Amino acid sequence: MSPAETAFYEAAAKRFAASALVYRVRSVVHLENINDRWFWQELLQRYRPGKYKFQGGSRNADGKLTSGCTQCLKYQGFLSARFFVCIDSDYRYLMEEQNINAANGVLQTYTYSWENHCAFAETLQHEFRKLCPEKADKFDFVSFLSMYSSAVYLPFLYLLNTLRLKRRGLNRIDFHSALAEHFEVCDEMNNGKAAVIRIKQKLDALIDKLPAHFMNVDAEKSRYEAMGVKEDTTYLYVRGHCLYNYLLALGNHLCLGTGVDFEAQILKRSLAMGYREMRNIANDINNLIQ
Repeated sequence: MSPAETAFYEAAAKRFAASALVYRVRSVVHLENINDRWFWQELLQRYRPGKYKFQGGSRNADGKLTSGCTQCLKYQGFLSARFFVCIDSDYRYLMEEQNINAANGVLQTYTYSWENHCAFAETLQHEFRKLCPEKADKFDFVSFLSMYSSAVYLPFLYLLNTLRLKRRGLNRIDFHSALAEHFEVCDEMNNGKAAVIRIKQKLDALIDKLPAHFMNVDAEKSRYEAMGVKEDTTYLYVRGHCLYNYLLALGNHLCLGTGVDFEAQILKRSLAMGYREMRNIANDINNLIQ
């Protein structure tokens, strides 16, 4: 940023922090979008209870109301316990971007976005079975997400290698396009195997275009396993919107005639705790900048 922009965001951060006293809240929290509020509200109340004022956007240096991760991160260096930001990790965590941490006033999802947390397999199936026991005997979300993760795991490593080394390889847009699968009638058969096959075929076609020996597969597996990406957890790290939208369409179909609102009562149920990515968020909240 230019010196003028830096001064603008420093002054704006001070105003936000001071406004916490005016609003009588513990902190003002800047989000990428106000739709993220429910996720961060639940976690903050669990690990840092208090009243919060959430901002879904703010003015940029030109006076235009702006949202998104880039806008949030423009306040880096000027954040505090009274004014901090919460963002989706996208691929920033896996790319090990500097200064994206609680000590600098930035909370992140560790998964691609908050939508991935809604897809945590065991909890998703548990809630589905609790509300739709007869349907749950015919479809298993744990099995579906296991197949899904296995199918996208290796292509995802190719994408991460491409992004990290900033070279020609697996294009991010193409990868996301392959994941953006539409629900089709009968996809619920065999725990969604047909949908996984369609996604795998599109991803395999992308991999086939890459040169032989494009990367050291074992080295990439070791590198990202240390960060939490394994064959059975990849669904937590790929683009959350793609997975969430498919699960929503699938779940709505499965819940037809039950009176159950799949999104409100199952996808956006009380968030699961205890798995690695959620523990990371909890630790960050507990260690938020003082």
